[in-house]
Amino acid sequence: MWLVRAVMMVCAVSLLGGAAPDGGTGGGVASVPAARQADRVAIITIEGAIDQVTAMSVKRRIAEAEAGGYGAMVFEIDSPGGGVGAVLEITSAIKSSSIANTVAWVNPEAYSGGAIIALACNEIVTSSPASMGDAFPVIPTMFGEGLDARPGLMGLTPDERTKLLPPLLADVTDSARRNGYDEYLVQAIVIDGIELWLVEDRETGRRYAVNEREYRVIFGGDPGRGKPMIAEVTGGRPTGVTAEDLETAERAGAEGDAGNAEPEGDGAEGAGDAPVVDESLAEGDAVGDEGQADPNAFRPASDTLADVVREFGSSERIGELTLEAVTTRPVFREGDDARYALVGYVTDGSAPIVMRDDQLGVLGFSSGVVNSDEELQRFMGAVEMDRADESWSEGLVRFMTGMGVRYVLIAVFLIAVFVELITPGTGMGGAVALVALAGLMVPPMMIGMAGWWEVIAIGVGIVCLLIEAFVIPGFGVFGVIGIVTLFVGVLGTFIPGGSSLSNPATQKDLLTGAVTIILALCTAGVVIWLIARNAERLPILDRIVLSGASGVTADAGAAGVFSAMVVDDVVRVGDEGVATTDLRPSGRAEIEEELIDVVASIGYIDRGTRVRVVKVESYRIVVDAIDDEGSA
Repeated sequence: MWLVRAVMMVCAVSLLGGAAPDGGTGGGVASVPAARQADRVAIITIEGAIDQVTAMSVKRRIAEAEAGGYGAMVFEIDSPGGGVGAVLEITSAIKSSSIANTVAWVNPEAYSGGAIIALACNEIVTSSPASMGDAFPVIPTMFGEGLDARPGLMGLTPDERTKLLPPLLADVTDSARRNGYDEYLVQAIVIDGIELWLVEDRETGRRYAVNEREYRVIFGGDPGRGKPMIAEVTGGRPTGVTAEDLETAERAGAEGDAGNAEPEGDGAEGAGDAPVVDESLAEGDAVGDEGQADPNAFRPASDTLADVVREFGSSERIGELTLEAVTTRPVFREGDDARYALVGYVTDGSAPIVMRDDQLGVLGFSSGVVNSDEELQRFMGAVEMDRADESWSEGLVRFMTGMGVRYVLIAVFLIAVFVELITPGTGMGGAVALVALAGLMVPPMMIGMAGWWEVIAIGVGIVCLLIEAFVIPGFGVFGVIGIVTLFVGVLGTFIPGGSSLSNPATQKDLLTGAVTIILALCTAGVVIWLIARNAERLPILDRIVLSGASGVTADAGAAGVFSAMVVDDVVRVGDEGVATTDLRPSGRAEIEEELIDVVASIGYIDRGTRVRVVKVESYRIVVDAIDDEGSA
């Protein structure tokens, strides 16, 4: 038996290639924990800004990994963050996947949404250097006016805060409970105003971040402040805190008296005023309160989250903010100073925290350092690893759903529709309009930003405009309905399906969409005006129509393609002629020895039928069939 075990150990050494005891790299040999080890590992990359295309792509690759029988998924993250909706879609897909063995590889940066995705995984490893954190939601905006205007980021209003923060805090809290991260530290990643200290259980070695009230309960005195482990940081910049700083803080906590130890720094004076305590919130907090009966309840890291806590208790958001995972956070009581040792002052709450690779290890987030695929393979104990990157088609969808491209497509669609209206029978403008419409609708439908209601609205709008143009002369009810439904349908493709109009992110998307459509309308209007003003100077269009129209020869160019735009100089109401093509309802007629683009006022008129002009407008001439008795 011992011989068999020795052979198995040799095989394991060969497979792992010398993995470090902590799962990282090194010359030592160690076994890989059974919960982490997988023979086949899929590496799913998440790079750049996170949007709906990213969410669609990640979900596709997760499904392929499940279908392929992979034992683990590694999400390699290098991202500054992105849209809240897309991020939460990805975290939901990770947590609900049939592949429970998930690892986030921060290589080298996971800010904002990237950090939230990393927390959704069972384990986190990092490259060196690496950094993760600052998931505070912000709203893109413009500062300044006119030529001095510049893009920037704006903080949340109170209404936006109560709409956006609860889903994020619910998600990261759920991730922390599932994966063993500290509940209070993950909240400090999402929002500022959370001041924390780090304590260690002398019996188990487990570390917890505690707030000021918990500190006072455990140690029975004023908390020490001074220089925090994680210095003030905004915008995802490195903190500048070294590993030596963390080691010094740890030694101070281990060597001093647990009730009186303070991290090295500027003394016990606080960096700012302590947050105002909401007494109603304090009564339900986990600090020695036997009344906290629900282990699934959200536990705020700071009294500054009182407004968010009220949202968790709102009947309107129960389904949205329900936490399924049970908390493992202990209830701290007076006299616990014998059990818990102070490690150090973590953060002063001046900003959402950002942690470097060494800090992620000290604070219990990172399981080790991985700098290459080979090191990752040893970390996972894998025999086979396959990379799953975003496909070229998904990149094309991202390009096609960009604001600039959509602006061009909308403008081209409108111009092409106008050309089709003034050049009936050719199909040139109609073909271009259909291509532009497909480019405008298909990519958003692929990523869930357009559904059937948008398609139906756009279709109804187009049909109403066609009825207004060819069936019911003038501009009336159908024209208004057509314009409104077309606008609403196109606008709907700018927001994800199922979005709430009360969500600030949805409102921002709607505003962006409205501005894009209005700019496209203005651009199309200018181009249409130029076409109308220079109709007779566009010989290419003229030749295309003449050569393609039924019954018209190449030299029959009396009035040309834009004859409908020449009003009293060519035909007048009451003039008669003969339809040279079928009018269904548009076509051509010879009137006063001129070939003219015309539209039947009612129904269809067959070729060869005598017609009379009943209305002359700027861009069309309306005719009726003349019966045998000469009446129209």
